[in-house]
Amino acid sequence: MFSKKFKSLLKNSENRHTAFTSLYALFIKGAGAVTALFFNLVISRMLGAEEAGYFFICLSIVMILSVLCQLGFENAVLRFTSAYSDQPQAPISILNFALKLSLPVSFCVAIFIYVFADKISSSIFNSTMLADTLRFISPSIIGLSSVFILAMSLQARRKLTASIPCQSIVHFIICGSLVYLLNVKSAEIVSLLFSLSLLISAVFYYFYSTKTYSPTNASFTVNKDEFFKSARASWVISSMNQIIIWLSPILIGIYLSSQDVAFFSIAQRVSLLISFVLMAVNLVVAPKFASLHSKGDLVGIRNTALFSVKLLLMSGLPLVFLILIFSANFMAFFGEEFKQGAVILQILAVGQGINVITGSVSYLLMMSGHERDMRFVTVLCGVGVLISVPIFTKLFGAIGAASATAFFISLQNLLAVYFVKKRLGFNTLKFWQKI
Repeated sequence: MFSKKFKSLLKNSENRHTAFTSLYALFIKGAGAVTALFFNLVISRMLGAEEAGYFFICLSIVMILSVLCQLGFENAVLRFTSAYSDQPQAPISILNFALKLSLPVSFCVAIFIYVFADKISSSIFNSTMLADTLRFISPSIIGLSSVFILAMSLQARRKLTASIPCQSIVHFIICGSLVYLLNVKSAEIVSLLFSLSLLISAVFYYFYSTKTYSPTNASFTVNKDEFFKSARASWVISSMNQIIIWLSPILIGIYLSSQDVAFFSIAQRVSLLISFVLMAVNLVVAPKFASLHSKGDLVGIRNTALFSVKLLLMSGLPLVFLILIFSANFMAFFGEEFKQGAVILQILAVGQGINVITGSVSYLLMMSGHERDMRFVTVLCGVGVLISVPIFTKLFGAIGAASATAFFISLQNLLAVYFVKKRLGFNTLKFWQKI
């Protein structure tokens, strides 16, 4: 019965395009997930839990800072490039506009972290062990900001084969390979190689973006007021999202040991295997939402959203159950000592499972001009993480941090479902609705 219904849905050309493009994106995103796992496997095996913990603490810091430095431009680039896809000059103009403003900010923050690495290490983490690792990873703030904006530009132009490797494959392959070939045993050298890898990736994809672009005599001027309005809301959303994801390893590093950071970080990355299904679908539907919204096609937005939820349920839920059942086996893959993080993985997997079930609700709101609603949701949940994670970490250790993180990831998506219903008139949780 379900198979017949799904086949009937594929008779619609738009659904068929969404399904097959999502399948293609899933394949590429799957390659990205495997690459990220390869990178984490190399780091955990080569460095051991303690040194790997130092690296993951610093990685969490620069991930949050890089998103702050993007100024919300990554989602604004995605939205406006998609909306103005019919104007040949728009993609490169929007990309250059975003990079011109975000890169100087990234550079200044990277310099600040480099100069004050000793102070940050001693005053926040009560240790001098993190100083060199933090210092050497600081240039990656520039690289991360660049590759995320470049990836969003490529995504909006439907260049998924380039967008996904730019965001989550190339720099991991370069760094992981160098760490393995050079037999690196210290977090400091891994941080230096990570920064170098990101620089190479960012430069390559910028020239790729401009070289493959065919300019015309037509001109395009970015509507600065609209762009900044969208970016401001997106900046808060992106920043709070990163706080929800990356704050826990930092706080664990403050209150617990670097080994605990390593256990949590590996569990977190394995749990993200679940959400990569959602990410793959988002790569396809986010530009569609923006394009359909610009045309005023609310029916098209609803049908695309509900169809994507059906795709997510079929592809994501089996992975959730697989991780829940074999959590210890997944963690042992990174080393026997990492089996201690099995319960952490199960907790985070539940949070990511709810993330998948709710569908692409965050992009639904952002790409349809309701960034303020998504901003309210992310600020609320981000503040909840800031308050609850330190308390739960002190009381229950890394398991407490995982529980608080998973709860607010779930709450964020459920609240977004509510606002999608309120603003757009349909409930993504009711996946059985007729399209």
